[in-house]
Amino acid sequence: MRRWMRAAIPFAALTALITGTLIVHAVETPDDDDPDYLAPQQVHGISGGTLAERLRARGITIDRAATTAEAVDLLSGTPVTVFVTTPDLADLTRLRTLPAGSHLIAVNPSASALLRSGWPAEVSRTYWNTGVADPICGDQIAVAAGPAAVRKTEYVVTRGGVCYNGAVATFPVNQYTVTVVGSPDPFRDDRIAEHGNAALAVGLLDRHDQVIWLDVHERDRPSPAPTTPPTRPTEPTEAFTPTPGGTESYEPWDNGDGEPGGPGNGQGNGNGQGNGPGQGQGEGEGEGQSTGGLPDDPLLQSLPPALLATLILLALILLALAAAAARRLGTPVAEPLPSKVPANETMLGHARLYQRARARQASLDILRANARRRLTTHLALPPNADSEQIATHAGLPVRYVRDILDGDAPASNADLVEAATLLQRLVRDVTTPPPVEGEQS
Repeated sequence: MRRWMRAAIPFAALTALITGTLIVHAVETPDDDDPDYLAPQQVHGISGGTLAERLRARGITIDRAATTAEAVDLLSGTPVTVFVTTPDLADLTRLRTLPAGSHLIAVNPSASALLRSGWPAEVSRTYWNTGVADPICGDQIAVAAGPAAVRKTEYVVTRGGVCYNGAVATFPVNQYTVTVVGSPDPFRDDRIAEHGNAALAVGLLDRHDQVIWLDVHERDRPSPAPTTPPTRPTEPTEAFTPTPGGTESYEPWDNGDGEPGGPGNGQGNGNGQGNGPGQGQGEGEGEGQSTGGLPDDPLLQSLPPALLATLILLALILLALAAAAARRLGTPVAEPLPSKVPANETMLGHARLYQRARARQASLDILRANARRRLTTHLALPPNADSEQIATHAGLPVRYVRDILDGDAPASNADLVEAATLLQRLVRDVTTPPPVEGEQS
């Protein structure tokens, strides 16, 4: 029972710690279907009221849309900024016909949302928590904002450019541009004042006089799919660098030999980042891989990296405990006592251990071995002398000595006590010298 408790308590404590960590993380992580999540109507926790107030102070009109269809109805043909707070719930296919020169901001879209949208971007990797990253690009808005808490999801693009190690990616789609941001922290009321979050959020949305705030918290029904798949352009792809004020500049994407390269030919620098302004992503080796290090198994890709890391940690702990327990396996070996203990206490301790284990035969074997040693020493016999030799030199019947030294195993405690008494009597009869004549008995 005690051994089971010693093995169960560490696992119970570890399980409680991991469970508590997962619960706290789930509570602290906002859900897309929460009505307060990045909502522009109020200033509270995970809402986006602070960002909306700062935009209104700059003279920008904010029109809230509860569905993707409402957002499309608000389009008037002039360039606008569309802020998609929940791209996993919105119908991104309806936003393919934005007016030319418009800008779309999508907050932390997942791999499935990017696949439905048809955008030239993929998820590179995700993190357990949002981290702070430096811009590491030439975009004016990112450079002015400085370090920001955007590194929760990283992306790779086949055209356009990225900042913050891929946590912010901008690329052209049709006649407008799209920027995906890997974390909602820069837009949240309780995080906007940290690092350069406010400057980055306001700079991304301060491009046009109108912002359509797509505040969707229930999944929109997707629009009918087109009958023919869209074709990609065959002309050379150009790198896109966003600039403030709603203007865009394009530069030919150089593939390293002085000629414009096609989609996805930007050269990586070993960690998935290009060398030009905007940190263009290509097919370079390193972190710029779309698989994120997981096999192409939908089940594995659906699991969060934290769960896989936890399972690996548990496996390592089990191996460590097994290795620690394995050192106690094998036959017992004699070891010197770490300190001097009175013989009586040592004998009683050993006796209680044998009693608890109900080792009657082992106990009797020890008593017989000690008795045989004393008898052979007293009779000047070799240590391996048998019972017949002992009986002959002691002048006792062979059968009597054999029954005591080589008898059957005791079946009960009473049999063990009787056998021990006979051993004690045999040793006393042989080793006690006979009385001298004339001496009182």
